[in-house]
Amino acid sequence: MNQVRFIFTDELHAIAYWATEEFRKYAVDVRAGPARRPMTVRTLYVRARTPESAVECAKRADWLRKRGARYSARLAGPRELGCVATGHLQPRC
Repeated sequence: MNQVRFIFTDELHAIAYWATEEFRKYAVDVRAGPARRPMTVRTLYVRARTPESAVECAKRADWLRKRGARYSARLAGPRELGCVATGHLQPRC
């Protein structure tokens, strides 16, 4: 069985905006709790080149680290960063 992953509008804008940038803003979600029902504790925003380095940076900056916390990085979308649509193809920050 093939899994299909849907890309939503905010994620599509994030991919398009950050495609030409060397350093990108990542939203790193910190999840804790059981694996079947993890709870998102908080989201950290970091600037990095790759998702792996974003997770490493978030771990170093996380001073409220919970035992067994899991970190997952994704590109930060324009809405998360406070951008507004100006009528151009890409939102302006």
